[in-house]
Amino acid sequence: MALISNAKGRREDETPSGYERLFGNRKLGMLISKVQSAVISTGNELENILASKIKNKQGVSIQNINKANRVFSSIKHGHNIIIDCVLNKNNKTHLIEIKDGDTFDTKKVAGELESLKLVKEHLRKRGVNRVEIKFCSFNAENHEQIKRGAKGLLDESMAMTGKELCELLGLKFEDIVEERKKHQKENLDYFIEELKKIPEIKSKL
Repeated sequence: MALISNAKGRREDETPSGYERLFGNRKLGMLISKVQSAVISTGNELENILASKIKNKQGVSIQNINKANRVFSSIKHGHNIIIDCVLNKNNKTHLIEIKDGDTFDTKKVAGELESLKLVKEHLRKRGVNRVEIKFCSFNAENHEQIKRGAKGLLDESMAMTGKELCELLGLKFEDIVEERKKHQKENLDYFIEELKKIPEIKSKL
């Protein structure tokens, strides 16, 4: 899991964050912004962990593994499209967007869906006919949770759980979950210690 202590958060010279306005405390606002930054970075961290565990890299493109196979040049208004994971398996090409959570920004999902459809059409024109678009919500338990989180933007066939992704990648879902728990205690300890440094909070403990 990403470390809060390594997260940048809001700088001292930046304007007050929403968290600072919410609590009326600058130091607390900056600490919470570091937590938010760490949470956001967990998506990229998840892909790094998945890539590091893959033994058979044939037909797999994720992070730095066969990266060129997931970069599609100049096909969206002259810009490149980079897919989180492209997997060629069982005579199918899977275009996979990987999410850590199960509640999505609808505008972002709409844009990502457009990009995936453009790549699918691009591949179809080049003779690749068996292409599937997948949105993987790694921690979701079922497809219904993913559909609900996407506010109806996804067809049910597009939903993919973390367990399903791991199965395609030849990984054990439970092992990835355990790997991601490694920094939880360190994060909790850091958060508590930083809270104690804030006078207004320390006085109430």
